[in-house]
Amino acid sequence: PQTAVRKSLKLWGFYIDLEESLGTFASVRKAYERVLDLRIATPQIILNFCAFMEENKYFEESFKLYERGVALFHWPHVRELWFGYLQAFHARYGGTKLERSRDLYEQALRKAPAADAATLLVDYAKLEEAHGLGRRAMAVYERAALAADDERAFGAWRLYAAKVERAYGAPKARGVYERAVKALNVDDDAKKMCLAFASLERGLGEVDRARAILAHGAQFADPRLDDHYWQTWRDFEVQHGNED
Repeated sequence: PQTAVRKSLKLWGFYIDLEESLGTFASVRKAYERVLDLRIATPQIILNFCAFMEENKYFEESFKLYERGVALFHWPHVRELWFGYLQAFHARYGGTKLERSRDLYEQALRKAPAADAATLLVDYAKLEEAHGLGRRAMAVYERAALAADDERAFGAWRLYAAKVERAYGAPKARGVYERAVKALNVDDDAKKMCLAFASLERGLGEVDRARAILAHGAQFADPRLDDHYWQTWRDFEVQHGNED
């Protein structure tokens, strides 16, 4: 049945293009809906249909189509549908329907893989920063750091620490850095986090704490391969240490 002419996705694609070029709103909508009824729609076709409805100011109808789409597909195929849905919803409502936005993010996160979950959570946190409560935003940034895979973990933890430092001050960020150093699985990321943590303590005038952090991070830095780490520690001791 999938090779029958009436279910030929290529032919339906040509037909939709023809209707969008020469047809009416009603005929284009009918063509898209026919593809959905035949159960041959791809995520890209649904995205195109949603964009068509948005261009014609049928915003709620577009959101209903996104809902149909995310119910039809699974990760990773549903990825672009979720990101498109959330982006379109934010563009339309901003923070005026915050609870609905939160619910959409939580729905998307239920089955999202780690890489996409971290990206979704950062966007979610930015929404909370702009329209919600700072405390909720920090909690979502923490979720993003915990959910990130090894490739994205360092960036997620650094972002979380920077947000906490900006919102509550450098002393409050200490706990974030401590957790980050323990949580990071890649040695290169752990030593970079130690350098950032030591810089924070140095800025607060806590020389002994900074020295202890540098000593801890040294276990991740091979002196034969990482001149930068050891030179940073040496410069620190020249400025703050004694002769020994």
